[in-house]
Amino acid sequence: MSFDFALKDFYRKRKQNFPYVITISLTVAVTIFLIYFTNALNLNYFITQESNYANPYFFSGSINIVFTQFNAILIVLIFVLSVVMVTIICSSFIVSKKRDITIMRALGTLPEKLYSFYLLEAFIIFLLGFFLGWLIGIIGYGIFSIIYSMIFIQIPFQFEVIFSLVLFILCTFASLGLPGLQLRKYGRTNVIKSFSKEVPSDFNASDQLKLVPKWLSTLGLNVKYAIMNLVRKKNKFKRFFAVFFTISLILFTIGLGALVLHTSSTTWIEKSQGNEIIIIGHEDVVGNYSSMYKMFADPSVFVNEQSINFTRPEYLFNFTQISLISSIGGIQSIDQRLIHFSKVKELITYKPIDIGQYVQIGDDTVGTFPIIGLNSSDLIQNFEIEGKLFNSNDPVEKNVTIGDGLAYNFFELAFDQELQFIDSGERFSVSGIVIDSFYSGYAVYVDIKRYRSILNFANDEINLIQLQIAPNSYDQVKNQLESNISTYLGPDFTHLLLEADFEKNLSFLDYLSSYLVFLIILTSIVSLFSIYHFQKGDLSEKLKDFLIMRSIGSKLTNIGKILFFEGLFILVPSVLASLAGGMIINTVFLFERVALPPITIPFLLAGIIIGGLLVLNVVVLIPILKRINGSSLRELKIF
Repeated sequence: MSFDFALKDFYRKRKQNFPYVITISLTVAVTIFLIYFTNALNLNYFITQESNYANPYFFSGSINIVFTQFNAILIVLIFVLSVVMVTIICSSFIVSKKRDITIMRALGTLPEKLYSFYLLEAFIIFLLGFFLGWLIGIIGYGIFSIIYSMIFIQIPFQFEVIFSLVLFILCTFASLGLPGLQLRKYGRTNVIKSFSKEVPSDFNASDQLKLVPKWLSTLGLNVKYAIMNLVRKKNKFKRFFAVFFTISLILFTIGLGALVLHTSSTTWIEKSQGNEIIIIGHEDVVGNYSSMYKMFADPSVFVNEQSINFTRPEYLFNFTQISLISSIGGIQSIDQRLIHFSKVKELITYKPIDIGQYVQIGDDTVGTFPIIGLNSSDLIQNFEIEGKLFNSNDPVEKNVTIGDGLAYNFFELAFDQELQFIDSGERFSVSGIVIDSFYSGYAVYVDIKRYRSILNFANDEINLIQLQIAPNSYDQVKNQLESNISTYLGPDFTHLLLEADFEKNLSFLDYLSSYLVFLIILTSIVSLFSIYHFQKGDLSEKLKDFLIMRSIGSKLTNIGKILFFEGLFILVPSVLASLAGGMIINTVFLFERVALPPITIPFLLAGIIIGGLLVLNVVVLIPILKRINGSSLRELKIF
């Protein structure tokens, strides 16, 4: 009986209920899309899964940590938005039924029956909205993954259960919690008082406004009426303030976070790569060295010790053989390198935590990684570094500098541990951690003389040269380089400008941020429907007032201004509150090394959000004003 009544009432009022369902479904779709996308790229802080890529080190360094932390914030906020939206929608539905509930009570319907009728109908709205949103989210992710795979990298599609189930349970409680309390409250309220929906029955319009600046009401009658409407419907104000605060907080966090993360990560990778870099070496060494840069952005590329032995005799040479390149105009810096895969171990250490108490750090993990020997004073790259670079000019120092992927995935606490070369037994302390795109951040940098000693080389052997050339000078130096390489090193040696590989790595960061644009679009659509509900939710109650105003000569533009100012006075405070909240979230929870933008940027972003929401506010008023303009006093009977 209850289900049959609820279903029939839902269908009978389908035009009124359809926007409720769509709003819930879009909110759920945003959440489902974010969950699926972050899981696919292993950017979900709450669920860690094994990579299925050919490159096991793909995107697993500090930039991954930054994006994972940011996505954790977004997931929490969007979960909150889903719960808030379901609560507000179901609560608004119950409020819209307040007069029907009162009539049914007056006719003798038992309160328990009323609770089951309308709570079940609210639950039906939630169920339809949730499963429609779940479907939209999966379809949206499927389309996005196809486009992503065509223009960028292949991302897997697999069904996710845990987060979807948690979201469903939370939203189920939200759909029954506050609406259930409201129903019980209405069931105990005096019948006469219950005929008022949002406006308290004891509201006195002659009372002085509290907590509202008096100067606002002096800006004109339209502003005063808008303020009066919000004051007498303070419960509605609170509900929609929560909605728009959460939406604005998400938009602000996505906008500012995306800007900060993209700017910071791009800067870090640019510093780790440099500009106008040329490498010289045997064609096998050059090809594999280039691929080791590609590993940052391409999960299908992987180079290991089985791919190439960098220390084969035919790959080695001396700089003296090709020293004439120093005189070529346009070459600014020369960096001699010796690269090879070596087996290393992160050593266990014990750190004191109290008197007589120690904690073990490390597990004696063994791995084979590329070791790059170079002179620290010749290093071309200007790495973003935590700690300091090893010092080649200090004969006593035995330090190495490691990439961020190695630091966060191979070591437990890199600065408290030592790195041991298995073959030679030599041990080095870690002096610095660099954010590096080379080999996805799993490389070790050490003094070239010490590395030659470890490899038992005694004749200043190298197998790679890095050159820094002046901007736009490659065409000028290309022929001279080819001539010197062919003459002094042989036909098997070559050079390569790494600019194309570097650009792909930077493009990877651009594509990585593209899902945030999709989230902003979906959240903006949710905002549109939320504003529509705010303006239209109690239109039947407002319509009587507006028709009376029109009958005594008030213009339609005045009614439009009243509705606009109502939206303005709820949107502006919610966005300003979200500005403060968003600044705190981005400052406290994002990676500590990110570069925060100038203080004007957050305020500019808040202004854009306010402007966008106000435009949406104007857009939703158009059909509402048409409805008011096409109504007559006789139509009040249907309400």
